[in-house]
Amino acid sequence: MNYTADQKRAIDCVLAIFETGRVPTAASYATCTILADGAGISYGKHQCTDKAGSLDLVVKAYIKKGGKHAKELEACLPLLASNASTKVPPKGPWGPEVTSLVNLLKTAGADPIMHEAQDEVFDANYFLPAVNHAKDAGLTTALGLLVIYDTCIHSGPGRVATHRAAFPQKSPKNGGDEKEWIKAYLNARRAWLAGNSNTLVQKTVYRQDAILDLIKVDNWDLKLPFAVRGVKIS
Repeated sequence: MNYTADQKRAIDCVLAIFETGRVPTAASYATCTILADGAGISYGKHQCTDKAGSLDLVVKAYIKKGGKHAKELEACLPLLASNASTKVPPKGPWGPEVTSLVNLLKTAGADPIMHEAQDEVFDANYFLPAVNHAKDAGLTTALGLLVIYDTCIHSGPGRVATHRAAFPQKSPKNGGDEKEWIKAYLNARRAWLAGNSNTLVQKTVYRQDAILDLIKVDNWDLKLPFAVRGVKIS
């Protein structure tokens, strides 16, 4: 599928609003906290997590690129591999090792090489798989790509197939109507989130509701400016 640089940035902004409540800035790359849902450290512009392994990938990419704090972070790889931050109370105390890692990640987040590492890891492991899923379904709209990318970021690229199997509408590739297919996909994912055993996951149905609001105003091309959850993207 085809998408413009502005559309990709708009998609990125929507996901950032979902994850952090604001559009991304240079400072976003240094944000670091420990989540209450068992994911451990959540870091950076895309909120990569310890439990998902995306944090490990970002740190390894940063080390490979020779970032300013590469040696210090290399010493933390065993700690990341053990998912130690998923085992501490989110509000503390975290212990000296996890606290030191959080502070180091915040410092490294100011390094432009860390910005590159985060973007490259997410492009390779989440955005490009989303593009491929969109192509496979025959999607052509930027909003359709947003829908698939949101799933890839939030639940992993493998979850797309689960949702596709949950509704009968034909994909555009198979002769179906793209807009009706996307609405059915959103409703299927919303039902999956709402029925999740994790109560924190249940609360994330707001993501699907926000995208459905974009459909209500017919912004399938994600034309700027527009607002998501009260935050303006321009």
